[in-house]
Amino acid sequence: MDAILKAIRDTLVADVTLTALVPAADITASYNAEVANYPCVVLGVLGGGSLTEIAGVTSATIVIDLYSAVDKQEVWTIYDRIKTLLHDQARAVTNGSVLVHAIYESRVDDNQFVLSTETWRLTARYEVIFSTTSVIAIAIEDGKIYAHASAVAVDAAKEIASFHGMLSLDMAFLSRENNEQERFAKTAYYHTGIAYIDIENVTFNPASLNLLWGVTYGASETLNDGSTAATKYTITQATTPSFLQFLFHGTQTSDGKKIEVEALKAVVESLRIPFSKSRLSEHRCRWHCFGDSSDDVVSLAIEN
Repeated sequence: MDAILKAIRDTLVADVTLTALVPAADITASYNAEVANYPCVVLGVLGGGSLTEIAGVTSATIVIDLYSAVDKQEVWTIYDRIKTLLHDQARAVTNGSVLVHAIYESRVDDNQFVLSTETWRLTARYEVIFSTTSVIAIAIEDGKIYAHASAVAVDAAKEIASFHGMLSLDMAFLSRENNEQERFAKTAYYHTGIAYIDIENVTFNPASLNLLWGVTYGASETLNDGSTAATKYTITQATTPSFLQFLFHGTQTSDGKKIEVEALKAVVESLRIPFSKSRLSEHRCRWHCFGDSSDDVVSLAIEN
């Protein structure tokens, strides 16, 4: 984990805007033996391990702690710059010893005041996927997902979500073997094919719930007291996944080239509605893809 911590720190201390807010010497990957200077930034690892499905690739949760002796606004000013440098910036963090496939913010907490040092503290967690070898994984940054019933395209009006992290396309076939009383099977007949698209992290626009699942979404509703403003989701007996065309468009972190995956008839089978005002974030979201009227299932295009 030392390699990824060093890559993150090197990215932070190389930015003159950030070091004007926090001296490079006070951006560290370990706690100071003496009382720290404030403000300061401390990097650490909460957890991590190898991704068994991709040999040589490691997943880790990186913790970034910010401290200020002035006020909460100062830690937020510092963190805003850190997020600009790290969130969805895999290629910028990659260096000669670490190939970063994905790095994105997963949680931020500023509700902390350290009484012993009388400092304000902000803690941010980042999910990072990286390798220290030449392993190439399909990971995306700046990803956008578009959907439409019949004419999907890169169009802001059709954007339903953003995504980043690992992207995989899996095909599964059902078959029947016919041995015709022979000692060895004479042949196998493949009669069904199913494709799955899995993405590490997807953040849905709440307004897309009606298009995807038939969930009515209203941001200007009220509670039953008739006066308290509220956001309302309505699920009915008719709520089911909708067959749509999906277009996944983003940039590969390995080489910076654009990549598109188009599913001509697919559904998102999982549905989770959090009780919060944030956008709907799904970890490892899956699309179930079928053949359209022309028997096309999925197409993949990569920039030359």
